[in-house]
Amino acid sequence: MDDFVHAGTYQENSLALDSAPLPGPAGEAPQFEPEIPSYLQDTYYWAYISPRNVRLLDREIVVRTILWQQHNRLQKLAFSEIEPGQRVMQPASVYGSFGPNLAKHVGPGGHLDIVDVARVQVDSASRKLSPFSWAHAHHANCLHFNRGPYDVIVCYFLLHEVPDKVKRQVVDHLLSQVGTGGKVVFVDYAKPKWWHPLKLITSIVFDTLEPFAKGLWRHEIRELATDEDRFEWRRETIFGSLFQKAVATRKA
Repeated sequence: MDDFVHAGTYQENSLALDSAPLPGPAGEAPQFEPEIPSYLQDTYYWAYISPRNVRLLDREIVVRTILWQQHNRLQKLAFSEIEPGQRVMQPASVYGSFGPNLAKHVGPGGHLDIVDVARVQVDSASRKLSPFSWAHAHHANCLHFNRGPYDVIVCYFLLHEVPDKVKRQVVDHLLSQVGTGGKVVFVDYAKPKWWHPLKLITSIVFDTLEPFAKGLWRHEIRELATDEDRFEWRRETIFGSLFQKAVATRKA
């Protein structure tokens, strides 16, 4: 079974192979400790697994800087697809205040699950979610996390962090976890306009630090779905097309 990574320069992911069982909540089956995928360990250890660096990087100012001050706008685009009181899943922890803000938006009448493969990320997310009893962080492989159907799944800057083959697996699995009328909201990078003043520096950063990101320059997210025709798709881009929101809504 293929490994899945962690996502986004601001978000950690949830995929890996199961190994040793962990004690679960009372009345639930034992949980399993997910393995860290090799490409996450080799490429992103410094950013997402190193406890010291996680403490340094898990700050709102880091997210805003990396996203060229577009984070608030992108967050609003994601939240506009969610109604308070819905059942929501986020398949990767996100640095900064995204998780708590999402929990506030969902509200006590709803439910939020955040799933991540890295224990340090789950611990960080759990601390940030502690004021919100309806929000929970899970240490799991997101490809093995089957607690749907959800009303909305928010995949925030995850896909650019994983190889193209895994992108397809992630998209298919998330789409399988929503029922009729349910949405999967993907917010991530896209191919910028040819004239974009940041296109060259973004390309260099991707080639140096984000080896899987340009897969989203070559393919639209809907092209990654095996059963794309079972969903209605909407897509919009912002900031000279450097960022995108793609929404898949399951048809009846």
